[in-house]
Amino acid sequence: MIKTFPLRPAPALLALVLLCACQPAAEKRGEGDAEAQADPHARLELPPGHPAVDLSGEGVAAEGGASGHPPVVSLDGEGLRLVDPRSGATRPLGFGVPEDQLKLVAEKLKGRAETGRAEECGAGPLSYLRWDDGLTLYSLDGLFAGWSLDETGAPAAAPAKGKSAPKLTTISGIGIGSTRAQLLDVYDAKIEQTTLGTEFNAAGLSGILDGTGGKARVTNLWSGVNCVFR
Repeated sequence: MIKTFPLRPAPALLALVLLCACQPAAEKRGEGDAEAQADPHARLELPPGHPAVDLSGEGVAAEGGASGHPPVVSLDGEGLRLVDPRSGATRPLGFGVPEDQLKLVAEKLKGRAETGRAEECGAGPLSYLRWDDGLTLYSLDGLFAGWSLDETGAPAAAPAKGKSAPKLTTISGIGIGSTRAQLLDVYDAKIEQTTLGTEFNAAGLSGILDGTGGKARVTNLWSGVNCVFR
């Protein structure tokens, strides 16, 4: 059985649409377009009051100056979130973002992705971007629709200068290998036995634990539209 998770519009994306609609036409056709052409990520809006998150480096390997501190990718129940490692400012990359923009941003931060198309999904064919660290981003009808993370992937790309490679987690620090106790410490999670095993749902996230005890560990995480076979 294939379980399909419905695509839910991200509040951050809705707010961006309303904001753009209220801007003067001259502004949108003038400097805004020039900025967007120079930087394809310019239309990804920050929450009010946050400083800009630098995306100018050539991927995560960039060094020196601002480009030496690229945003860290964080998992979210409404898509992804980019976190400035210096200031803690966050930038949403939510469900509903156009697939081509998603690819530009994600590959700039994580390197080239394996691309493909999953045909046998309940929601319809899903195109995907996949990396060796176990992260897969799904798009439906040209829009970012879901993500999944598993423990089968290889470690993230070797970090520069011996630093630890960033681990993919939520803002609250939950990722592959987190324990049930850690999960329940930060989320009001619903945990139940299903055909997938010990499954949990919390704050728009779903996942699998490898057991029922407090030390059971997360083996899979996903959100949004996915192909989950039961």
